[in-house]
Amino acid sequence: MEVEFKYLSASLIGLAVIICIILCSIHIKSRKVVLFPHLHLFGDPKKFVVRYIPFLVIFLTILVTILTMHPYIKEHIYSEKKVYNIVIALDVSNSMKEKDKLKISKEIIRDFLLKRDEDDRIGILVFDNLPFRLMPLTSDRGALLRVISIIKPAMVDVGGTAMFDGIVEALNMFTPDRRNKILILLTDGGDINSKYTLEDVIRLNQDIGAKIYTIGVSSGINFFTLEKLSSSSGGKAYFITREYEKILKKVFNEINNLEPTYIQEYKFDIEKPVDFYIKVISLFVAFLILFRLIYSGLRDRVNV
Repeated sequence: MEVEFKYLSASLIGLAVIICIILCSIHIKSRKVVLFPHLHLFGDPKKFVVRYIPFLVIFLTILVTILTMHPYIKEHIYSEKKVYNIVIALDVSNSMKEKDKLKISKEIIRDFLLKRDEDDRIGILVFDNLPFRLMPLTSDRGALLRVISIIKPAMVDVGGTAMFDGIVEALNMFTPDRRNKILILLTDGGDINSKYTLEDVIRLNQDIGAKIYTIGVSSGINFFTLEKLSSSSGGKAYFITREYEKILKKVFNEINNLEPTYIQEYKFDIEKPVDFYIKVISLFVAFLILFRLIYSGLRDRVNV
C-alpha cells in the first residue's frame, strides 16, 4: 500500500515559510541580543534574548505543514461471501447398482459436501420412476451426511427413470430469492417415464437461472440430451464409461474448482492515518528545542 497525501499543495506554503525562517535566522545570527529602548520607564532595562525564537517558529511551521499534508493509506474492505445453493439430483434406479455406481456416487458426494464452504446450502433429490426431495437446501452438514447414508437403489419406486421430472423437481427446490444456483445431475440412463420434456426443463430454467452440471455414468447414456441441458444453462456435461470411482472423483473436484467459495468484492475506500510516527518524531524535536531553550537561557544568565 502506498502512502498518499491530502492537501499536498497547501504544504508548499509551509515549506516556503520554513525556508524564509532559515534564511532570516542566518541573517540575524550575529545579533544575539536586541535592546528595547525606553524600557526604563517600566523599571530596570531588560534584555530580550531572541536568537532561539526561530527554532520555535520552525518547529511550529513544520508541525502545521505535516498536519496540513495529512498522510494516509487507502484500504479496501470486502464485505460479502459468495454463498452457493447447490441441489444434487441423484439417479437411484436399479441400474445404478451395477458396478457399485450408486455406492461410489454416495461416497464421492459425501466428500464433495465436506469440501464445500460451511455456509453453502445444499439439497439432495433422488429419482427413479418418481422424484423425491430427500433434503431441502440446508447448511447442516450432519443432516446431509445422515441422509446420504440411507440412500439405496429403487428407494422411491421400482422401475423406470424419470430424469426430466427429477430435474424439474430439483429446480423447484430453488426459491426466487436464492442466488448462485447450481444443479448437479448424476444419472446412468436416459428418460423413459417423465411427463416433462427436455424443452420444458430448459424453458423452466430460463426463469430459475441455475447452472446445470450433468454427469452420465454409463456407456448407454444419451450424450446429446445431457450436453444440450448443460450448455443451455452455462454448465458442463461429463460422461464416464470406465473407472467410475477415479474419474467421478475428478469430475466433482473440477466442479468444486469451477464454483469456488470466495469473498465477493465490494470496494470501500477507508482512510487510515499514518501519523503515529510523525507525532513521535515531532514530540522528540519539541523536547530538543525545549532543552536548547532552557540551556540557552541558563547560559545567558550565567554570562550576565
